[in-house]
Amino acid sequence: MTSDNSLSVAHRLLAPRIAYLIGTRSADGTANLIPVSNLTSVSTRPQQVAVAVYKEWVTYKNLLSASGFTISVPTVEQLESVWKLGARYSGFPIKEPAQKLRASGLELDFESSIYGPVTPAGLGWMACKIIARIDLGGDHGLTIAQIDHVWFNPEFLTVDGIPHGVTHPLMQQTGNHFATTADELTSIPYFQATPSE
Repeated sequence: MTSDNSLSVAHRLLAPRIAYLIGTRSADGTANLIPVSNLTSVSTRPQQVAVAVYKEWVTYKNLLSASGFTISVPTVEQLESVWKLGARYSGFPIKEPAQKLRASGLELDFESSIYGPVTPAGLGWMACKIIARIDLGGDHGLTIAQIDHVWFNPEFLTVDGIPHGVTHPLMQQTGNHFATTADELTSIPYFQATPSE
């Protein structure tokens, strides 16, 4: 039996989720970067993603007028800095975007994408051109974008995005609870197609 309280937190069953960093610029060019775990691939040909952002946040307002955004993939070692970037959620006292970016302590690149800042010390980043905005009436707005540039950090990934070893992406369970990732990389062989009888 589902209680009303359980239903209000049903999304927690979809955890842990990677805490991505979404980079945007406001209409006046002010850069911002926040953690968002509501992101997924929605097409591989062409490469497209969907991100859901809380409507009360500056990033949501930026996405309404922006032509694109960036996605950086931080590692668990960057947790404290990522938590600071989520100031409106985490309670970090510095909320003004430029000051918050400086206070986060993350290495940031403001030049590689016109859409927003990226974090080169993470697993990699991508630049995404917005192709649709969808409002389904909930407290988050949905933005669909096509990836027009990707960079895989060679410290962790090959040029094809295959990990060299354990990558430790930052994964949020819920709120201020984050999952530690496994210390081993496991792979399994593909099944070989057999001729029909």
